[in-house]
Amino acid sequence: MGWRRAVVVLALSVFVAGCTASPPPSPPGETTGTPGLPTGDWPAGEWPDGVDRKAVDEAVDTAFADGGPLRVRAIVVIRQGKLVYQRYSPNPADDADALMPSYSVAKSITSAATGLLVRDGKFAVHTPVRAPEWPPGDPRAGITADHLLRMSSGLEWHEDTDIAAATRSRDTAAFSAARPLKTPPGTTFLYSTGSTFVLARALQDVVGGGGAGLRDYLERELFDPLGMTVTLSFDDAGNWLGGYGAAATPLDYAKFGELYRLGGEWRGQRILPEDWIDYSREPSTTADHYGAGWWLDPGAPKAFAAIGFDGQQVVVDLEHELVVVITATDSGKSETLREKVMAEFAS
Repeated sequence: MGWRRAVVVLALSVFVAGCTASPPPSPPGETTGTPGLPTGDWPAGEWPDGVDRKAVDEAVDTAFADGGPLRVRAIVVIRQGKLVYQRYSPNPADDADALMPSYSVAKSITSAATGLLVRDGKFAVHTPVRAPEWPPGDPRAGITADHLLRMSSGLEWHEDTDIAAATRSRDTAAFSAARPLKTPPGTTFLYSTGSTFVLARALQDVVGGGGAGLRDYLERELFDPLGMTVTLSFDDAGNWLGGYGAAATPLDYAKFGELYRLGGEWRGQRILPEDWIDYSREPSTTADHYGAGWWLDPGAPKAFAAIGFDGQQVVVDLEHELVVVITATDSGKSETLREKVMAEFAS
């Protein structure tokens, strides 16, 4: 699989916000190279035959970079719904209970929030989104949630400068919605955190209560059923920063990925419609490497990923029944590690 295009795009975003010795092989049933780590409520899985644990450990040790400033912070591997591997860098900030920033992984959470409201019959992705900045007759008034999810709204956006400008403004959604139309909606792919800001505001308008109301809805309908603890961030106008504003533990990010691997079900409970999962991973007509809030790999149609700045990754591999979570402060180390680990588990 190759997500390098996504990693490069996100590494370019400007936004203010020596190897340790490999541990000895763990016995069957042990889920991690570092004993004594919490597993949350994940059942333990045995190490799969044919996967070289030493090679995985060595790759992880290299990525940890002795806990230095540019490093992978954590890795979690879920296989067939069970925890088979988790490790955290030696940096004191990187423990199993640390809430680690999602950055643009939050865009996939915003996509899930959209799916929940579609499930409830309160929202439609192909209906134009209401925005006070788009009066009747304004060509932007034809922008739909589908356009916003698939990064084809046509709104002018410069990811390397406009995120910071929007964040400095009091109202990130208003700033983003006020951008002029550069191309007709649905015709051009342009990765835009601003599009997700606009979508998140539209969702909270449906739920009511501003960003706090959307947070409560997500806790009730998504986070609590999954057993996730998620902290959301808001701008000065009370909008949820749906383009990057979430934080959770690696084990909890894995639950989000597993929900999608299972087609929207979690331990016998239907949370998202299966057709929403299919829609999310359907290639966009404007970009075959992007779905509805998820990155795709045209060479591996059964794999998709939520990817964030600095190397945050939640990778779902349907073919090999895997969810791999990597949190990091360096996108290059994160991507190199993902490639090595996924290659081992796919062998």
